[in-house]
Amino acid sequence: MTTSIAATRTFITALLMILFAVTVSGCGSSRYTIIETPKKEVTNFEVLEIRDFTSALTDQDSRDLAGRFANQLHAAVIKDREKNPGKSIFAEVVRATDRSDKVLRLDGKVISFEKGSRAKRYFIGFGAGKAFCTIQATFSDKASGEEVLKANFDGELSMSFFGGSAEEAVDSVVKAFIDYFRDYFEKGVPPAEAAR
Repeated sequence: MTTSIAATRTFITALLMILFAVTVSGCGSSRYTIIETPKKEVTNFEVLEIRDFTSALTDQDSRDLAGRFANQLHAAVIKDREKNPGKSIFAEVVRATDRSDKVLRLDGKVISFEKGSRAKRYFIGFGAGKAFCTIQATFSDKASGEEVLKANFDGELSMSFFGGSAEEAVDSVVKAFIDYFRDYFEKGVPPAEAAR
């Protein structure tokens, strides 16, 4: 009898620890969707210029997000490059440059942003009150102005410890960009893959 009580306590403790780990880490996701495949070989570019983002939405939260997102993305890309030196096809990733030759310009636009309900994420979970964000990115040849490719980057947070913050959905969008850059802007990616 004592052994079964100890086993039950161990099982309940393990279950509670797993539940706690899931709620602390949150349930967020990120993804990207190619809208227009590359019209030019992206390996022809040496510099990625991340320009200020804009918002298609008029609410203050969306405009604030657009105002800070380029810096947040640039910092994340630089951090990723430091962790994975020599892998990017770009010699430089900058916020602005006077150079135009062999520069791939990234213009982004917030096309959806919903902070959701922290209380619903905490008390109900399972998608209730979820926060989400979508940014549409257009990559262009800076010298010619020609659009090279277009993609949407999405992030969402459906539940987290104490309901989480809408900023975690924004962080998921940053992760989607980093995933995309790793998948398509790293050395050794076959041209056919980059056009996917």
